[in-house]
Amino acid sequence: MNPSQKRKAVEEALMPFIHGKTLANALILWDEKYAHKPTFALQHYLRELCSDLEIAHMRSRMLQALVSAFSSLQDDRQSRAPTSYSPRSFTPATHANKTTSSPILLMFMDLVEQLIDAPGGDASTRIRLYVLENLEKIPLLTQERWAFQGWLNQMTQLTGTTPNINTMQQVINLAYVGLCEYLGPIKADQFLQNTVSEVQKMHPTTNVNGLL
Repeated sequence: MNPSQKRKAVEEALMPFIHGKTLANALILWDEKYAHKPTFALQHYLRELCSDLEIAHMRSRMLQALVSAFSSLQDDRQSRAPTSYSPRSFTPATHANKTTSSPILLMFMDLVEQLIDAPGGDASTRIRLYVLENLEKIPLLTQERWAFQGWLNQMTQLTGTTPNINTMQQVINLAYVGLCEYLGPIKADQFLQNTVSEVQKMHPTTNVNGLL
C-alpha cells in the first residue's frame, strides 16, 4: 500500500463518523505523524484522535472501520499479485538469532504469531490489534514493552529481552482472548489446540504446555 492509498482508506473509513473540519484535522494528524508508520499503529492514531471527548465514544467502531479498509486494500493487492499467496503460510521464528533467543522464547514467538495468524484476513488483523491494545495492561519495563510492540507490529524479532514465563503466558492469553472475542470460544479452542500441536512439532525438545 502506498501513502496515497492509505490516506484514502483512512478518509473513507472515518467519513461515516466525522466530517468537515474534524475530518480534515484527522487527516492532517495522519499525514504528519502516522502515514509512514506500520499499519498496526492504527490504535495509537485513534487514541490520539479520540482524545477529543466528543468522538471518544466512537473509537471502537472507527477502529473496526479502519481495520476493514486496510484489510480490503491488502486483499486487493494480493489478488493482483502475479504469484500465488497463502495468507495461512507461517514462517517459524527459528531464523531469529539463537545467541539472543532461548528455545522457549523461540517457541513462544511461534505460538503467539501462529495463534494470531491462524484465522487469516481481517480477523487476524483485529486479533493483532487487540493484543497490541491490551499489552499496556501487562506490567513491563519500558525497553521490554518497546521490544514487544516492535515484534507485534511485525517490525522486528523479539530479541534483546528475556521475558519471564508469567509475561509470556499473559501475552498468549491475550491472543487467545482475542480469538474468543472475534471468533467465539468454540473456534478459539480449536485454533488453540491445533496451534499447540503444530508448535510442539516445530519444537520437539521443548514442552509447549509449559507456556500454557
